[in-house]
Formats: sequence, structure tokens, C-alpha cells
Amino acid sequence: MTTLDTKRSDAPECTHTRTRPSLATMPLRIAKTVVDYANTPHLDSSTTTYMQAHRNLVAQAHTCRALRQPAQTCVQQWLVIERCDVTTEHKVHGTESDINTTESDINTAEPNIIETERWLSNMDAIVATNAFNHVREVVIATSSRLANPQEITDALRHLRVDQHTWPHVTTLRISNHSAPTDAGRTGDEGCAELAAELRSCFPAVSHLWADEGPHGRSMLGAYVTTALGQLTRISMRYASIPGFSIKTLPSHITHLSLRACGRRSYLQMPQITAPPLVALTLSVVPLSYAWDQFTNGDSSMGPGIEFTCLERLELTFFVPSRSVPGGRADDAWEYSDGYPEQSPQRKTVAVRERASMYTVLRARGARFPQLRHVTLHQYPGRVADFLRSVPVGQLETVHVTANVTAFKGLRLGKLRALHTCELMVSGEARRAEQPHGQRLVMRALAQDAHVRSLSIRVPDTLRIHLPSLHTVR
Repeated sequence: MTTLDTKRSDAPECTHTRTRPSLATMPLRIAKTVVDYANTPHLDSSTTTYMQAHRNLVAQAHTCRALRQPAQTCVQQWLVIERCDVTTEHKVHGTESDINTTESDINTAEPNIIETERWLSNMDAIVATNAFNHVREVVIATSSRLANPQEITDALRHLRVDQHTWPHVTTLRISNHSAPTDAGRTGDEGCAELAAELRSCFPAVSHLWADEGPHGRSMLGAYVTTALGQLTRISMRYASIPGFSIKTLPSHITHLSLRACGRRSYLQMPQITAPPLVALTLSVVPLSYAWDQFTNGDSSMGPGIEFTCLERLELTFFVPSRSVPGGRADDAWEYSDGYPEQSPQRKTVAVRERASMYTVLRARGARFPQLRHVTLHQYPGRVADFLRSVPVGQLETVHVTANVTAFKGLRLGKLRALHTCELMVSGEARRAEQPHGQRLVMRALAQDAHVRSLSIRVPDTLRIHLPSLHTVR
């Protein structure tokens, strides 16, 4: 993979400095940015160990005085209740510190605990520092196996969470990892009791983030049903909202992220009111998708779908696969991930329809008057065709991952407000596609100076020849 990253700056060069920059002289806003950059990406990971992230923040607080305040602020924002693997804990535990490092071992909450697992929490640290007003987010996580709802309810009660007031907790993060062996477990026992406990302890939650793994059934059904009236932000990974018997989401939801469990699973979701949405993330989007699950909620707005307030749109597409007789196939490339299972006489390919056949996401005249940020993953058509449906003159960031032919006809010059652009050519490109890749790079490099950050990644097989930046224009 060849990567080209360019950043432009019009700031004058500094010719004289009186103070040598160091961590000790770092401005607070810069220190906060450093801490956020080091920790925030881990929050959305499906393999996060939250207590380890908590310890990392504590360690950063002791790196230097400049990092102490922002790191300590981040530490105090979480209440973590996590079931960890003991083997892993022995490897990573032992951070020496004097701020917010007290951890609760709450194994007594689970009488039949597996010997290789234990529950941990930073609850004791919060109580010791009386930091209840600082906590903004509650994290309930498991590391290896699907949790029974009763286990989590017992943990909350053992910590006496309900005996304290959490006035500023607005985010509930459930990371309930599961394994294939959990597929037969229903997880229904105690769901209503857990929902009541969560609602009682954290009544101000308005943002639900859930990653429950592709195996087993969700334990959040009862909670979502009862809390839906006050949720404004929902982020679901693997968990299926239709499984909660919810046919229509309320119109006060402004941020929505629904992620399916793989290429074989088509996106399923209830009816959604489009105008209030500010940020929308969808995967895995079928090729024939046409905003069928969206409504304006007001018949006076006309037949088209009006995303009146939408500023951020992220779409990951589902490209179906099928088996064809061994040999060559037009407009196809091989999958390398091993499924569907192959036979010696057949090879598995993903078929790309020609761009002129695509109507994906363009039916019903969806409109995006406020759109500023677009991210497309594995877009199967022409990116230029998709951008015709949006006000390109106001786009500020564009991130696209697609096959090289999807970039045909793309002209970034029309994106006058664009300041950040990331283009990634995925898959193994054929030799015949090399000219397309070369033109993509040349056109991207020839953009006006308003593009502040440009990143282009192409497969090594394209053999792109990079010109001198002084000769691009």
C-alpha cells in the first residue's frame, strides 16, 4: 500500500524563540488535545479494556505537570464496571499512582465466578475523592463471554451505585462481548430488573452506546424500550433495534449510528424521522438501498426525504459475493477472506455492476442542505455520481474507501470548502486500472490551496509515479 500525505500551512516560519518548547511549557489546550488524542480512539474499539485505559490516563497524569490536569479530568469522567480476564490483568496491572487509582474487586457479586475472571471498578476512587459531579459516562463492559443481566445488576448493587447521585451522567456505554459459544444463550433472564436498576441509578442518560457482539441476544431490550423517550443519541454495534420490537424511532433522536455484524447481514432498522438528524452512520448498506426506512414525519414537506439538519453522513456498503466458474470474470475481483467456502473448480468473486446501473441512495430525491462531512466505505458506484446528490460546495471533509474505478470522474476542485480529504483505493487493482489510479493522484494533487490535509492510499500493484509537487499545477 502506497501512502501519500500532504499538509499545507500558510503560517510564517518562526525565526526566533525565547523558550525551548517542552512538556513543561505546553499550553493547557494543547495538553488536553494530546490526552484526548491518546485515549478517545480506544472508546469505540470492540476490543477496549476500559480499566487499562483508566490506568493509562492515570499514568499520563504523572508524566508531567502539564498533562496532569487534563488527564485527571478524563479519569474522573468515567465510572467503569468491567469484567476482566485475570491473566491479562496480571500483565497490565500495577500502575503506581496517588490519584484515582483505587480499584474495587467485586467478585463477591458473582458467587459462581469463573476462576480466570474478575470484576473491577474505579468506584472506590470516585467515592474517595467525592467526584460524583465529575462523572459523565458509565461504562459496563465484559471481556470474553456474554454476561447474564443478573450478573451486572448484582455488580451495581454490590458497589452501592444507587446510594449516590449521578447528576451529570448522560452517556451509558455497554460493551458486552460475546463468543460463538454464547449463541445458544438467550440472555433474557433479569433484563427487566437490569433495566430498572440502570434507570434508577442513571436517570439523566441521553446517549446509549452498545456493542454486544454478533453472538447471543441483546440484554438491552427492556432498557431501550423504557429509555427511548429521553435518548437523543443512539449508537448500536451488532445489537439489533428491530429485535427490541421498536417499529419507529422518536423524532427527537439527533445522532444515530447503526452497525451490522458483517457483509452477509443486510441493514435492518425501524422507521426513522430524517429532518432532526445531525449525524448518521449506517452499515451494512445494501446496493439497492433507497432511504426506504426514512420519513419526513410531515407530509407537507413533499415526497423527497429532507435531511434538514444533517451535517455528518457515514455509509459502509454491503457488496454481495457469489461463486462463478473458475477463470476470469468481467468487473470482478477475488475475495481473500476465505468465505464463502471455495471449491477447486470455482472461485469466489464480488461482482461490481457498471456505474450506469446504480441508483443506490439516489431514489426518492434525498436532500442534504447542511451536509459538511461525508465518509463512504466500499462505495460500489461512482463517487462523483453520489456527490451530485449533495451540496458539494459546502463539504469540508471527505473520506472515501472504494475500488479504483469508483473514483473515475472525481473532481475535487468543485469542493470549494474542502479542507480535509482522504482517498483510499481498496482491493487488489488490475494492471488495466493503473491509468485510473494515476489520474486520481494527479487530480487530487492539483487542487487549490484550500485543501489543508490530503491523504491518498493506493495498492502497490498500481505502481503510481509521483510527480514533483512543484510541477503538479
